[in-house]
Amino acid sequence: MKNKITITLILIFALVLMAGVAEGQVDYDQIYRDTAKKWTRSAKIGDAFSVEALFWNEEVVQAWVAKYGKENLLSAEEEIAYHRDFLQRERMNRYLVFEVTIKKLKGAPLYPIKFAQNTYLVDDQGNKFYPLEFPSEFEEKIFDQVTGKVYFPRFDKEGNPIITSGTRSITLHFSRLSIDPQLISKEINLTWDNPYIPPDYSRPEWKPALEEEILRLEERVKELELQKRMLEDKIKDIDSEIEDVKVKIKDLQKEQ
Repeated sequence: MKNKITITLILIFALVLMAGVAEGQVDYDQIYRDTAKKWTRSAKIGDAFSVEALFWNEEVVQAWVAKYGKENLLSAEEEIAYHRDFLQRERMNRYLVFEVTIKKLKGAPLYPIKFAQNTYLVDDQGNKFYPLEFPSEFEEKIFDQVTGKVYFPRFDKEGNPIITSGTRSITLHFSRLSIDPQLISKEINLTWDNPYIPPDYSRPEWKPALEEEILRLEERVKELELQKRMLEDKIKDIDSEIEDVKVKIKDLQKEQ
């Protein structure tokens, strides 16, 4: 009985939607807003600052394309072309794209410390992935707010998709967004449950012009450069600790 009721409701919804399309009454702007809200996560640290992130997956892209096509009176062919260009421009076949807004609410300006090293995407298995590209403003003082797209790899170093049908959740982690002693240790974690959306890049005209292997190797270079910087920072910390220990040894020797 429940199945019959469910099927009836689906049919009614479909008929209403078709009637709305026929009359030109489908609110594509509202559909986009609802879809963006579904895939947006946000969090606040007291009244000091907030972080919001929109996960630009294929569902959000489709809603945006429909909204853009309606507003700009695009034909079906023009809308398909715009959709294709959008995917290529944002390189969504290679990256997981998040539109991030960091906003200062009260107090001194924010000053993120090493954004590339203290921001990462982590899946439900604990695998971490660092950003490959982001606006330089995320490593500068934030007097009001800054918004920009942060690009993470879509595939791991073995070439396997980071998000699969078996992925239960992904979390976008932020830390050290302020140098204020009371805020420097605060962390923000934005989590999306069941993030998998089956991508459709089967149409040959949607494939990017550059060879996939070149793009993969370029991403690998970026990952290695980040690992190198992190190791260099660790070496500096070790050298500093060595010097501190030597000083303590000398002080103790003087007391003998």
